[in-house]
Amino acid sequence: MPKFRNDPISGPTLPNQITGARRITPTMLLTRDEADSFTGLPRGTAKPFQLLSAFEEAAPYLCLPPHAFKLICFLVKQTRPQDWEEGSRPIAWPSARLQAEKLELSPTRVKALNRALCEAGLFVIRDNEQGKRYGRRSADGRIIEAFGFDLSPLALRHDEFIRVAAEAKVERDRMKALRKRVTLARRGIRQIGETLAGLGPLPEGWPRLQAETAKLVAAARGAGRSEQLAPLVQALEQRKGEAEQWVRDRVTPVESDPVGAVFGPHNTDTNSSENLSDTVIAGEESGPVERPEPQPEAGPVASPPSLPSPAAVSSPPPSPEKLFRLKAAQLLDLIPLLARYILTDSPTWRDIVDAVGTLLRPSLGVSLSLWGDACRIMGREHAALAMALLLTKDIRHFRVSPAAYFAGMVRKAEKGELHMERTIWALRSAKWGKADRRMLN
Repeated sequence: MPKFRNDPISGPTLPNQITGARRITPTMLLTRDEADSFTGLPRGTAKPFQLLSAFEEAAPYLCLPPHAFKLICFLVKQTRPQDWEEGSRPIAWPSARLQAEKLELSPTRVKALNRALCEAGLFVIRDNEQGKRYGRRSADGRIIEAFGFDLSPLALRHDEFIRVAAEAKVERDRMKALRKRVTLARRGIRQIGETLAGLGPLPEGWPRLQAETAKLVAAARGAGRSEQLAPLVQALEQRKGEAEQWVRDRVTPVESDPVGAVFGPHNTDTNSSENLSDTVIAGEESGPVERPEPQPEAGPVASPPSLPSPAAVSSPPPSPEKLFRLKAAQLLDLIPLLARYILTDSPTWRDIVDAVGTLLRPSLGVSLSLWGDACRIMGREHAALAMALLLTKDIRHFRVSPAAYFAGMVRKAEKGELHMERTIWALRSAKWGKADRRMLN
């Protein structure tokens, strides 16, 4: 029968015998050797709570058990700054009963927590020969004798804690950026699906792309590291690009010269001879437009103004970004409905023009010839801006149709009577408040 007592009568214990003493693992032994090398911080520089703060930032990423920080915080508060200085050692000696009371845990769980944090290398347990913990201080508060929890590893691992916290912040920022890209890709694919549905039958590959997107989004939600999430994001963005290509293939590209020669004859399809009167100055209060006074019945009705002669054509107007200090991204913020027609995450004014000319134009019933007139008279960017402003109007605002309203805006612009800045500043004030215009970008 094996012997379980190490005494003169029973003889020496064997390696696998139970002695009742705390078992020492290789990790605990290594931590103790490192703690023995701690000689203390220079006098007057010890800041225990600074060490605790560094540990708090890194604790969530060290795979520690619950209540780990609570116990370390309790032990650090038992020490004094001079305990961390040269010639001393930061040892705390709270009893198991006091720990259980402060941590609101049972004695068994406190014992398990102590061992787990000791194996994690956060402190070293230094008991006396009887396995007890106690300590004594001198009149000036310095430790004379102490047995308990040696917190030297916290000072030795301070730089490690700072590095772990910094790496964790980088990982959090990377994950945040990747999750944002997942959201943008998912919403972009959904918006493209709505656009394709409005343009006709969905492509044959749409069900396959939709199913793959759902699987990728579900996998992205379960990804815990950026290394896992990054390839999923790339796969989603590839499918978004595939869907965008379907839209490009489906829509009719805007002709660079949709109305033929600049000074040649053309017709504007406005559906009614009264469309030219369906005009307001952009930025005025929404509501029906007063009809002009009826013309005398004697004589024929005057025809619409003819196109300007070549000599009357002026240089292109400044872009909206220069004239109104309005960037493309700001326009999407002012007119959220316009965003559903944009197929890129960082749009430029060229993207705005392309989206308005290919997607928004047919949805408003504006013909290619009218769009060509607007581009010729106002410039492409200003024409796109004028059509985008129609999205801010209630449908009841149009007496005939949005296309007729837009035709009136074009005629106003041809006469130099269109003032879109009024609408733009009204939208700015409603969205961002009445800020000083000089502060706007």
